[in-house]
Amino acid sequence: MSAPVAHPDVSVVIPVLNEAETIDACLDQFDPDGSIEVLVVDGGSEDGTADRVQAHAKARLIRADAQGRAHQMNQGGREATGRVVLFLHSDCELPDAWEHDVRQVMDQQDVVGGRFRLAIADESLSFRLIAFFSTLRSRFLGITYGDQGIFVRKSVFDSVGGFPPRMIFEDSEFCDQIAKRGRFVMTKSAVKSSPRRWLAWGIWKTVFRMWYLRLLYACSVSDERLVRMYRHVR
Repeated sequence: MSAPVAHPDVSVVIPVLNEAETIDACLDQFDPDGSIEVLVVDGGSEDGTADRVQAHAKARLIRADAQGRAHQMNQGGREATGRVVLFLHSDCELPDAWEHDVRQVMDQQDVVGGRFRLAIADESLSFRLIAFFSTLRSRFLGITYGDQGIFVRKSVFDSVGGFPPRMIFEDSEFCDQIAKRGRFVMTKSAVKSSPRRWLAWGIWKTVFRMWYLRLLYACSVSDERLVRMYRHVR
């Protein structure tokens, strides 16, 4: 378990639940001697994820006191001490220059937060198309999901009350609230997301499923019904 980082500029919050297969590679992205604060919020893993986090030199383990990824991210966000808080999925790889990119955009006073472009850790044409159109969707429609690596000023996170208490689309709704407070920008670099969800469900079946759920969400279908239709939501 790491010692607290004194006055970090950026805090990285990673919500996890049974992510023993991904958490080591995720945490290895961060320099053990660096100035980044890394908070891993465990939602009750039963596969040894928490033990792996505790064994890592960089990370601080937080045990969530309630279920749900939104709650985990809020708990981590509240405990974060950095000027900027970055929310990262454990199966995502940040670009090499991510610290520079985040600081560069957040040094602009009118910027309240942002996200990365999306890339997928599979170079096949289907995944390159998905990444390309996901980035366009985020840029022009403002629809952003957590696999893009959302970051926000800590003061703005506190002012909007964190993520809404939803089980699905909490990340998108959170970004909508951030964007009302100032500029919500996109970096030139991309975060690389695992293709595991698409591979498990079928590539285009997953795309259509997410757009169908998004349509129902726009029509104010209840969170409970959306959750029943979306497998592996936490």
